[in-house]
Amino acid sequence: MQRSSSIAWRLALAFAAVCALVLSMIGVFLYRSLAGEIAYRDDLALMGRLEQVRALLQDSDSLDALQARPRLYQNMLGNQESLLLVRRADGSTVIGINPRQQRLPELQPIAQELRPQRRDILLWPGSDQVPVALLAGQASGPEGEVLTVIAGKILSEREQMLASYRLRLYLAVGLGALLAFALGLLLLRRGLQPLRQLSEAVREIDLRSLDRRLHSTGIPAEFHEPVQALNAMLARLEESFQRLSQFSADLAHEIRTPLHNLLGSNGLALNQPRSAAEYQEVLASNMEEFERLGRMAENLLFLARAEQADAVLDRQLLSLSAVGAQLCDYFEALADDRQIRLENGFYGELWADQQLLQRALGNLLANAVRHADPGSPISLRRRDEAGWCWLQVHNQGPAIAPEHLPRLFDRFYRVDPSRAEPGDSGGLGLAIVRSIMLLHGGQVRVASEGQATVFELGFAVL
Repeated sequence: MQRSSSIAWRLALAFAAVCALVLSMIGVFLYRSLAGEIAYRDDLALMGRLEQVRALLQDSDSLDALQARPRLYQNMLGNQESLLLVRRADGSTVIGINPRQQRLPELQPIAQELRPQRRDILLWPGSDQVPVALLAGQASGPEGEVLTVIAGKILSEREQMLASYRLRLYLAVGLGALLAFALGLLLLRRGLQPLRQLSEAVREIDLRSLDRRLHSTGIPAEFHEPVQALNAMLARLEESFQRLSQFSADLAHEIRTPLHNLLGSNGLALNQPRSAAEYQEVLASNMEEFERLGRMAENLLFLARAEQADAVLDRQLLSLSAVGAQLCDYFEALADDRQIRLENGFYGELWADQQLLQRALGNLLANAVRHADPGSPISLRRRDEAGWCWLQVHNQGPAIAPEHLPRLFDRFYRVDPSRAEPGDSGGLGLAIVRSIMLLHGGQVRVASEGQATVFELGFAVL
């Protein structure tokens, strides 16, 4: 697996991106705050300069004397980034300090009785694309002459300082993102260490150690639920493997018995010459064993198909009374042999697959006829609950011990293995019933008390 696809690297990159975003937002805020503060101070200085020039003009004896002493206002300006223009009404320049010969726009001067405000300052791009802040106002000369004073400042120093600050912010954000990525990756690797330990523990579990479970002590709380889910999965796998092993053993046992009978009868028949009647008897016995193997193979094939997730049901609206009548007619001869009376108490309708329903009820009826007391009745009944329709098969006979009830629907399970009759299903009849009910999304259950046994098939009613 590539590093870029690991969860640690992806989370570290996401953490670095978030940190870079946060640092960028903080940097933008600080940059705007610094730029605003510098602009505010420059504007205050520009307004103060205009007031100082106004005062200087008012206090001077004459404009000629002021022009003869340029150090007065040059010292006041103090650097080559500042502008100062004093103009008469006819446009002639009294004082002109413009070191870079900036082209200036037409400005509306502020009346001399008004104090300048920040909104009166104009930001002009300048001739060399360097911003220039300009402020114009009216002032009274020595002889009451109205003069126009333009004070300005070239903002190249401010732009250089802000550009240097922006560069440092970029470097700080980049270094912060790299540091966040490195620290995040380190912390994530340490935080995912319990996950790697769990992986090692799971890797050590094989078919011979399915009884092992993962420990939830000493691991982060976020891993408790996955560990519990894995332990539950291991429990299901262990149970399924045990059932598969038991099924394989039972299948081998069930197949071994008819094969042993076939080999024994054929061996005896071949030891010495037999009459035609004796050979016919051997062949008839072999046919019974072949039929038993055939039924077993057919039942196993049905169970394998029924457990497929894509098995399709041919649901239709069935008359339960008609289904019960057909089953009673089919088992009437077998019941008469044992002097058993069949009672059909089914009524109403039900959505189900007809063939599968008849097979499930037929297996239950065959099982009931086989184990019911002679002369007792077997009744088919319906019982309705909230959202469920229960089809019941009642018979009277020896009770089933409680320890057998949970395993009655397991494959090849028999309460009395020695009572294998020629027509039985090889221990697969009730397993088929359960598979049919699972296909219908229903339930199957059994209760046995005293001399009565009841098998129930539950169908969900929409």
